Amino acid sequence: MRRFLSVLVPLALFVSACTPSSGDTSSSTSSSSSTITVATTTTQAPDGFGGEVTLGVTTGIETLNPFAPSAPSTRVAGNAIWAMVYTIDPETWARIPGVVTVLPSRGNTIEVNADGTMTVRYEIRPGATWSDGTPMTGEDIAFTAEAMKEMAQQGNFAVDPIMATVVGADAVERLAYVTFEEPNLAFEDALWIVLPSHALAGVDLVNGTDGSDWPSGGPFIVDSFDPPSAVRFVRNDRYWKADETGRLLPYLDAVTMRIGQDDSGTPTSYDDFVDGVADIAMMVPVPETMQGIRAMDSVEVDVAVSGFVETLTFQFDDGRVAVNEVSLNDELDYRRAIATGIDRAALIDETSVPWVVDTRGIFAGVGENPWDGITGGASAAKALIDGLGIDDPQARLSTTGNADERPAIGDALEAQFGAFGVGYEPIYLDSVLFFGETLSNHAFDLGLWAWVSDGSRANQLGLLDLFDPAGQDDLGGWAVLGGEGAERFSEIVAEAKTTADPEQFDALVAEAESILADVIPMIPLFRRTSWVVYRPDIVTGVQNNGSIVGVTWNLDQWQRVGE
Repeated sequence: MRRFLSVLVPLALFVSACTPSSGDTSSSTSSSSSTITVATTTTQAPDGFGGEVTLGVTTGIETLNPFAPSAPSTRVAGNAIWAMVYTIDPETWARIPGVVTVLPSRGNTIEVNADGTMTVRYEIRPGATWSDGTPMTGEDIAFTAEAMKEMAQQGNFAVDPIMATVVGADAVERLAYVTFEEPNLAFEDALWIVLPSHALAGVDLVNGTDGSDWPSGGPFIVDSFDPPSAVRFVRNDRYWKADETGRLLPYLDAVTMRIGQDDSGTPTSYDDFVDGVADIAMMVPVPETMQGIRAMDSVEVDVAVSGFVETLTFQFDDGRVAVNEVSLNDELDYRRAIATGIDRAALIDETSVPWVVDTRGIFAGVGENPWDGITGGASAAKALIDGLGIDDPQARLSTTGNADERPAIGDALEAQFGAFGVGYEPIYLDSVLFFGETLSNHAFDLGLWAWVSDGSRANQLGLLDLFDPAGQDDLGGWAVLGGEGAERFSEIVAEAKTTADPEQFDALVAEAESILADVIPMIPLFRRTSWVVYRPDIVTGVQNNGSIVGVTWNLDQWQRVGE
C-alpha cells in the first residue's frame, strides 16, 4: 500500500487543483492574470511602487529547499525565489509557462524515439537571469533533471518517481533535451523547478542546503531567514519579468512571511491578522476563526476551491462483512440510490462545513461531468432501494473523528439515508487508525476521506493506478464486480501510462471518469476550500489560488496601496 499512502497526504500539508487546460499553446495566462513579458535592459522601474507587506502563513517555514526532509509541501514561500517551469492559473488551473517559452505538451516538443524512449525539449526564455547576474540556460534544466533523477532513485518523496526514468539530459545554450525511458506525460508536472547549476553543482540537495543561499530566479531574494518563524524577502533587481506595459516586476520592495502564535503559544496566522501584524493571512477555515474574520471591517475574504475531493467509497472485499454483515455494496442499484439520494448542498447548509459541492469528479477532467447525470433525489433513491426487495437494508460509514467536519457530515447523513429507506450508523475513528489499519485491511463498509486531485497529469496517472481494478492498490476491491467497465478501466490505465499525446491522454481520463460514474465504486461529494483574508486598503493584487502554488502564485504583482 505504499503508493496509496503517498497519495493520501494529510490535509494540513497540501492545498491543491481542478480543471486542467487543453489545447492552449499560448504563453500567457487567462483573463485573470497578466501576460508574461521578459524585461529589457532599457526598462525602468516605475515611480510610485514599493513598500512592504506581511503574509501570515498557516505552517512554519522550516526550509526554502523543496527537496529537504522538512520542506513545506506548498510553494507559498518558494514562489518568491524559485525559478518555476510553470505556475497555475487560479480560475482554470491551467499550467502557465514560467521561465520556459512553452510547456512541452502544448508546444509539440515531445518526441518518441525509435528505441521507445521519449525526448522532451525545453527552451529558457530569452533574458531570464539568476539574481547573481548569471543567465539561465538549458544547462540549468539538464542539471535539474539529473539531480531529480538521483533523488528519485534514492526514494525522495519530494520528487515524482517518473524522474527516476531519466536516461540523460543535454543542453545547447537556452535549449535542454531530457530523455526518459518510455513515454509518460507525468514528466511535465514532475519537472516543475529549475535549479542554478553554477551554484549547486556538488551540493547535497537533500541535506546540504536550506535554499536560502541559492541565487534567486524569482521576484525576490532572501534578506533574513529565521526558521520556522519568519522569512523576509527583498526585491530581486535582476528579476527577468515585466508586466504587459513593460514595467519591471515586482512592484513591492519587500515581503515578510511569518507564522505567529496565540496566547497559548499555538502557531496561528489569525491573531497576527487581527492584531494588524499581517496584511494578508492564509486561514484554516474553522467556524470560530471565520466568524471573527467576518465581523471585521474593511477585510476581504477570498475562498478558493482546493484539490481535496471528499469521496464516499464503497468496499467490496470481505473486510466489509466484519463491519456490516448485510452490506449491499455489490448491488449497482444500491450504489446508485446512495449517489442520487444524498443531497450534498443540504448537507453543507445544515452543517456549515466550509466545503463546496463537488462538480468536477475525481480526476478533475475537462468537459462535461458525467456525475451530473446521477440525479433524482430521495424519492428516486427510495424506488431503487425498494426495487432490491431487501428487508431492513443497512449502511455503516467509517471515517475520521479528529476534526469537526467529517463527524458533522456523518451525523447529518443519517436522516438522508433514512429518507430513502436505508438504516445507517457512522463510525468515527482516530485518523492514525483509519488511514492505517482500517484502510489497509479494507475493514470498512462505506468510507469517507479526501483524495488529492490537483488536475495534473502526474496526479491523474497516480489516481488511475490506485483505482485500477487489476492493480495491487485497488482500494475498494471493485475488481470483484467484473464487467466491461472494470476491464476497460484497466486498459485505460495501461494506455495512459504509455502515451505522449496530450489529447489522447485527456480523452482517456475523461473516459475513466465516465466509467466511475457508471459503475459507482465511489462518489465524489465535496471539495475542501482554501481561505485567504487581506486588507484591500493596504494591499492589492492578491488572488487566492487553491492549487499547489498557493496564494503567492502572483506575488510579483502585489502592490502596497499608496506606495
